[in-house]
Amino acid sequence: MMATEQATNKRVRINLSETAKGLIQFDITAECETVEETKAALSAAIDATRAVIAEKGLKEVSA
Repeated sequence: MMATEQATNKRVRINLSETAKGLIQFDITAECETVEETKAALSAAIDATRAVIAEKGLKEVSA
């Protein structure tokens, strides 16, 4: 690997916010080596986020 090249670390960021109406909206960003890894990471993050929202009795903004 050349000095200017960097290995991409798998990274997922999840940001939750509450609207003025008390609904939860979320934004998820994933950085991975391949598209397939990114799709899997995003899918897992969405499922986990929705599980926490439901567990806490919160309501998600409808798309």
